[in-house]
Amino acid sequence: MINHKIFSKLSINILIILSFLASISLSFNYLSKYDRLIKAENSEELIHPMLKSAVGNHWGEAAQILNDIKNKKNFFEYGKEYDEFLPQRVLALYYYIIDEPIYDENRNFEINNGKFLYLILKTLLFYLALTYFAHKIIKILPIKNCFFIVLFLGLEPTIFQFHSSFWNESLFFTFQLLLFSYLVSASPNLSSNFLMGIILGTMYMISQESFYLFIPIIFFQLLTFKRKSPKIIGSCLLGFAFILSTITFHNYKRTNNIFFMGDGVKSALYLYIAPKILSMSKKTSIVEAKSEMNLKKLNWIKKNNINASFEKKDFWDLGTVNNEDDRLKYYNYLQYSALNIIIKNPIETTKFIIKKNLHTLVLNPFFVKNYHKFDSVRGEKAYYKSETHTNEIPYRIVYTAILYIVILIGVFFSWKNLNKVLIFSIIMLALYPVFILGWMGANRYFVPSLIYLSFFFGNGVACILNKEILKK
Repeated sequence: MINHKIFSKLSINILIILSFLASISLSFNYLSKYDRLIKAENSEELIHPMLKSAVGNHWGEAAQILNDIKNKKNFFEYGKEYDEFLPQRVLALYYYIIDEPIYDENRNFEINNGKFLYLILKTLLFYLALTYFAHKIIKILPIKNCFFIVLFLGLEPTIFQFHSSFWNESLFFTFQLLLFSYLVSASPNLSSNFLMGIILGTMYMISQESFYLFIPIIFFQLLTFKRKSPKIIGSCLLGFAFILSTITFHNYKRTNNIFFMGDGVKSALYLYIAPKILSMSKKTSIVEAKSEMNLKKLNWIKKNNINASFEKKDFWDLGTVNNEDDRLKYYNYLQYSALNIIIKNPIETTKFIIKKNLHTLVLNPFFVKNYHKFDSVRGEKAYYKSETHTNEIPYRIVYTAILYIVILIGVFFSWKNLNKVLIFSIIMLALYPVFILGWMGANRYFVPSLIYLSFFFGNGVACILNKEILKK
């Protein structure tokens, strides 16, 4: 029998502090093991176990921005075209302040150069946001429900693991909590809603896939404030537009072109979904589909006189286009080419997306550990070909099933006892990554949904313990 006296504001604050210390301890452990250089698989190249693939690219981009800062370039000319706008700049600013290099003299990532402090600061931001969020939900929920919501957000391993890595997820989670805080304590105050637009814009600067998040937020404002909603929605969109205009102006000063959407968004469909849809529709191998698409790509480049340079000229090699006008035309072609394949094959597209979403929804609390441990995701010694991956699947499925059952209980009781507009909006926000990125089949993209689902987990656990929910 649980002693109900343990559920209090003090116990929630203690829980947050202990979670923060546990995260710092894990970060220290990972850095002790993996802040080093190792030889890559089948190569003499030296890689950093914590700074590979997309993370390594971000750090390399931060090094370029750091160099621009030191060379006293104009702020609006820093860097080049990146998939994300903010994380690399934050990282570069951090290393400028502590006056440490990102690369060593051999262009390898430097070790023992302030990474631990960076992780501490990043994690501190998250737990401060969690403290603020806890303060908001205490006003609308029983203290027991709040305790289990905070327990989930503070220590749930799928979320928790990212604080001790250099992926951008932890930073994104922080702004998710600020957005969530707004939802549970929505105010008609125009400055508050302008700030919410700023938060939405900042989330977009961290992850471009979050661009359409303003839609469920506007829907929530429309149903919550009704006749007052036009001014409130306008204020929110003004804040969002302010951030977008900053990105657009930066791109214009750097390239003389007006745009705010990065190349990564335009090429993702082309690289990861279009060849598989084409393969299914023509009943050919994926290799043949990629070869067909690559040939069309190269022919289009030649026909349109695009000045592009390639290393391999294969499907995955998108090349380098230095002329900004040509680069925009080229990436627009990649996007439209992919959309053309997807739209013309609705049945194959639907089958593919359903299959990938099933994989996306299976949680992976081992992701960061294995990312640090294995040289790569793919390859002969890669994680997905390892015995470790195979052995972990049953545990992941069982863990996911238990979590979803508790969350489902929380959904039913929340719908029965709380503001239905709020509950529906939380569900829409939780499903957003599935609609936008579910086709990738990568469970890492679903983790942001857990921030919103924590609300139902806490209510679900309280319901199970109480036999009835939200009874004060």
